[in-house]
Parts: sequence; C-alpha cells; structure tokens
Amino acid sequence: MSGGAAAVDRGRAAVEEVVGLLDLATVDPATVSTDRLVSVAGAYSGRGTARGTTRRYGGLIAAQALTAAAHTVRPGRPVHSLHAYFTRPGDSRRPVTYLVEALRDGPAMSTRRVVALQRDTPIFFLTASFHDPGTGPAHQRPAPEVPPPHEVPTLDRLLAHAPDRLAAVQDMLFAFDARYLGPPPGERTDGERAGEAHRRAWVRVAGRLPDDASLHAGALVLVSDLPLLLSAMVAGHATEWGPGDLGVSIDHTVWFHRPCRADEWLLYDCGSPWAAAGRGLATGRLYARDGDLVATVAQEGLLLTRSAR
Repeated sequence: MSGGAAAVDRGRAAVEEVVGLLDLATVDPATVSTDRLVSVAGAYSGRGTARGTTRRYGGLIAAQALTAAAHTVRPGRPVHSLHAYFTRPGDSRRPVTYLVEALRDGPAMSTRRVVALQRDTPIFFLTASFHDPGTGPAHQRPAPEVPPPHEVPTLDRLLAHAPDRLAAVQDMLFAFDARYLGPPPGERTDGERAGEAHRRAWVRVAGRLPDDASLHAGALVLVSDLPLLLSAMVAGHATEWGPGDLGVSIDHTVWFHRPCRADEWLLYDCGSPWAAAGRGLATGRLYARDGDLVATVAQEGLLLTRSAR
C-alpha cells in the first residue's frame, strides 16, 4: 500500500473512532439510580476503548461527559468552560453512564452538571457552562514562534530509535497526529530547569471530522488530556519519566475561547508552574495555525514515581 493510501485509511479510521467514541446512546433515566441529582435533563451511555490498560482514559470520560451536557443545551449556544474531577478510576472495558442535571438556563448562559457512573458508582463529576457569544474588550497572549507542522519531525522519525516507545506513544495518541517540538513524551533535555521547561507539539485528529461544533469541542477535550501535560509536570527534573512511573489525573479544566476545528493543526504549548508533595500542576494553551488562542487547559495530577513508592 502506498504512503498516500495508508494515510487516507488511517484518517478514515481516526474519524470513525472519534465519532464513535462521542456518539452517545440515550438511556432511560428510570433505569438508572438518579437520587444524587435534583433533576435529570438527560441520561446517556458512552462506550470505552480497548486500547492500552484497563484504566479508562480520563480525556475520554471528560469528552463524553461534555457531549452529554451539550445534548441538553439548545443548539447554537457553545460551551465556554468545563471543570471536572476524577474520583475513581474507570474501567475501559465497560460503558459509562452519564447523568445530566440542568442547573440553569438563562438569557445568555446555560449551566450543566454531569455525574459519570460505572456499576452505579460515581467515578467522575463535571460542570460545564455554555454561553451565547457577545461583544467586549479583546486580547490574548501571543502564540510562541515555532516551526510550522510540515517542518517538524513525525513521531515515526522522532522515535525511530525506540520502536517500543513509538508503539506506546501511538497507542496513547490513537486517533491523533502529533508532531513534537523538542523531546518526545517522557524524555528530558539537558539544561532544562524544572518549572521553566515547556513541552510543545502540533496536534490534530488524523482525518476530516464532520462539521459539528460539539463534536470538535469533544475532540479538543480528548486531545487536551494527552501526555503533553504530564510531560510538562516532570520536564526539567533529573531523571526521565519511565515505564514504572504513573501519572493520575485529579482534575481537569478547559476554557474554550474560540470555535476551532480539531482536525486542523493546533499548537499545544504546555508548562508546569508547580510540583511537590506527590502532585503536579500543568497548564496548556492551544493555538490555531493563524495564531488565535482557541483554548486554555489546566490539570493537577498525582505523580507516582518509583522512588516515592
């Protein structure tokens, strides 16, 4: 198979995977224990993915929860922020049920709360806010000056010397392309200072998604929880992040500034202002090719290193 044909096939598979993961099934609320919510605006079920370990990928839970919330908001009112907590590890082999509570529907804003359940046990909570765009002062932090995607090595080239690591990173990225500006996930650069190091990459869904704003918002959440943030937390420390180390998300926040397409290149610029006491905080900014800041991300995680166990 030619390289072009292989890329087309991979793109088609990537789109099918992302669309399938964010295509939630409607659930009858009467079949679910809803005593944790004041009122249920909708109930949905999302499937898992067989990739990687049985621990469910946090970005997938957040993306599905946001999609569930969006199903209960009137069309044309886009999400502007989500705030989420991971309370228990999810099982990737089992579906997750999402219960949506309508907290408010105002003239310009809607607020939703989502509880994610497995085996009738809460594993995740999300609050999302949706806003009709208005007018007012405008500013943004400029995008860093970096080479365009076509001048950045592919993962195949960057990790040609480490096929096992390449396979692991590609498994984590699953339906996404990523081109790292600097070391790949887990590796360090001599001279970096912890707290000042950055991890940057161009990222996108590997194929063309349908024209659905909610789908692109969900796909952006999927990519926002990829290993870039974890890498930023450990960048600049004396040792590389190894296969025996574990990073576990505690919470996750995304502010959506402008609509964007998740199937077009986005520059993910990540850093970590703080890490201590077995935890780390990372922040990230996602820029479109034209330099527009489309989203800001923040995440705190547990850093379970081998030396701390």
